[in-house]
This record gives sequence, structure tokens and C-alpha cells, in this order.
Amino acid sequence: MTKNIKTKKFKYKCIKCNQIGETAQFCQCEKNPYYSYQTIIYNYQSIKERIDFKSGLIHNLDKYLPILPNNSFAITLGEGNTPLLKFNRLGKFYNIKGLYVKNEMTNPTGCFKDRETSIVINLAKENHKDKLAIVSSGNAAVSAAAYSNIANLECRCFIPKDTSIGKKRLLKIFGAKFRTIKGEYEDIFHYLIDHKNEFSDYWNITSGANIFKEEGNKTISFEIFEQLGVPDTIVVPVGNGGLLFGVYKGFWELKQLGVINHIPKFIGVQIIGNSPVAEAIRQGQDLAEIKNDPKSIAEGGIAAKESFCSPLVIHALRQTGGSIIEITDKDLVVALKNLIKYESFLTEPTSLAPFAALSKIKCSTNENIVCVATGNAFKNLQEVFDILNSNH
Repeated sequence: MTKNIKTKKFKYKCIKCNQIGETAQFCQCEKNPYYSYQTIIYNYQSIKERIDFKSGLIHNLDKYLPILPNNSFAITLGEGNTPLLKFNRLGKFYNIKGLYVKNEMTNPTGCFKDRETSIVINLAKENHKDKLAIVSSGNAAVSAAAYSNIANLECRCFIPKDTSIGKKRLLKIFGAKFRTIKGEYEDIFHYLIDHKNEFSDYWNITSGANIFKEEGNKTISFEIFEQLGVPDTIVVPVGNGGLLFGVYKGFWELKQLGVINHIPKFIGVQIIGNSPVAEAIRQGQDLAEIKNDPKSIAEGGIAAKESFCSPLVIHALRQTGGSIIEITDKDLVVALKNLIKYESFLTEPTSLAPFAALSKIKCSTNENIVCVATGNAFKNLQEVFDILNSNH
């Protein structure tokens, strides 16, 4: 189910032992089948002359093709090229003069997941993988369904039973098959890997199980650099953790290419009591499992029992002097109300996390801080209304 892709364009690298391989099976670090230690690397010396990061953004990822695993982007819905907004009023409230928001809500299905999906859908077409499987609490499945629809690929989604009616309807509209499974997101993630023989004809494109998803997320970094330069800090919600590692990796690659000389500090945000990355750091480990079930308005997002990219996230935090900030539901509600009051900005609950963490970040007034707003509220409007009317 997790088929290798072998090409001269890239190689696989383990962030733990630093070994490099032509295929994904080359070291013994991934003893736990659910967690990822690997990333994709390129011949950065040869890429330097084939990519221009200051030539202006375009409405897909074609511009960054030399430093992506794809050969082309034949399938696109116009992902990427999202705006970087300066939030002056909210920045004044938090005493941060350079508060910016990378607005991923303007992607085709309203979520950063479209960047990831564009990468894997086009790789699937190039490598004749016509059946895809994905575990998702909603956004990733909707994105995969939309792109699979225009690519004429079969998309099978494994989703929790409590996935919103709106998201289920979208999956049907885009022609995806879906199976609702009892349990938390993590249980379904385990299920698909544990039953890989049953689904051997399918390519698992779930974040954390598919190494190529982070390659889409790093294009956020390239755009931030073109729009602003190198910020001091980037704040990212952490579920599986593929987004934070991907954005870190983008800046790491800019440094490998000699375009920049330093990487921003990264701050990840999870819910207190359901923060496996923070717990792993406290234990001095690469990963940790939280035993209690998630109970949060951000459940299915940043309230997690496991973060399957945890080793990669912790690597990024250590390399940049970053950390995980743990927040409460009350922090999320305050963030939502402040976003509406000061900026008329509305996001889904998970996307509130970076803003909820702002009061807890130690920084100087003149620093540039970028919050990544991952998804819009329109698939979750009832949830947002309920939050605004709650007693949190």
C-alpha cells in the first residue's frame, strides 16, 4: 500500500540517522510502523540555477517544480499563491507590530491541504497509481476527493463517524467513496496501516503515512519568503505535524540553496491535555501517545492522542529553537472573538490555534510573526456559531 517512488530527481533521508537511500526502505529507524522519520532531499547545487524565488507568484505550484518531486502539474485547481495579510489592529492588541497571517483559506477547497493534494495527485498520475486511500477528519478527504475527481482517480476516504454532514456531502458531490469508522482519528490511521494487505491496490496518501505530503506544505515557505522575506517566528497548528515540518523544510531548503542565511523559529500549537508532541519533548522522546480521548472544540485537528509526524516536528523545533505552546478551549474562543472584533476574520476552530497562542509567545514588539491560518469556517459554520454562543 505504501509503494515506493524511485526517481533520479530526489532521494530519501532519515532525520534520525542521516542515512540517504534511493528508496524508502534503507534504515532501521522506523521501527514503529505509524511514525515517520524520513523526508525527501534533492541535488540543491543543480537546482540553484533553475529556480528564481523573486520572479512573482503564480496560481499553482509550477514555479517551484525544480524543487518538488513531480515532473509536472497537469492536475491543478489553482492552489497556492495565497495572500499574506498584515493584521495591524490585532497586532496592536497583542503589542506585535509585525503580525502577519498566511491565509491558506483561499485555496480551492478552503484549506492548506490542497497544496499537499496537488503533489500526491500528480505523482499518482505520473506513477500510474489509480486508486487512493486517505484517513481524514474532513478537510484532507474533501481536498483529495476534489482533485481525484478531475484526475479521474478512485478516492476512498476513511473518516470518523462524527465527521460533519457538510463534509460528507462534499465527499459525495466529488464522487469519493467513504467509510465511516468508529473511534478517533488515530484509530482509523492505525486501521488503514494495519489492514494494508486488504487495501494493497491503494496508495495511502494520508499525512504522516505519505512522505510526499510535506512537499506541498513547504511551498508556503517559499511564498512567505517572496512576500515578506524571513520572519522571526512562524506559528502553526499541529495535528499530525506535517504542516509544521513542511514549512520548516521549505526554509531549510532555501538555506541549502544559499537564498537565505537563517531559518525562522517555529512554534507549534496543540491543546493542553492532548498534546503528544509536547509530551514527547517532556519525556525526551521522539513520540508519545496520550491515553485520554480528545475533548476540545478543535477535536480532530490539534487535540490529538498521537501526532504521526512527531519525530519530524521535534527535529524542526530543535533546529530552530522553537517549542510547542499548549492552549485551552477558552483560549480558542477568545482568539475567535478577537479575530472577528479586530479583523473581521473567520476561521475553522483548528485555525484559531496560532492566534490563541499569541499572548503566550515571548517576543519583542518589533518582531515579524507569521500565523498560518489553515482552513476557512464554511465547512464548520455551525460549530463556529456554537462556539460563539458557548459559555467557554
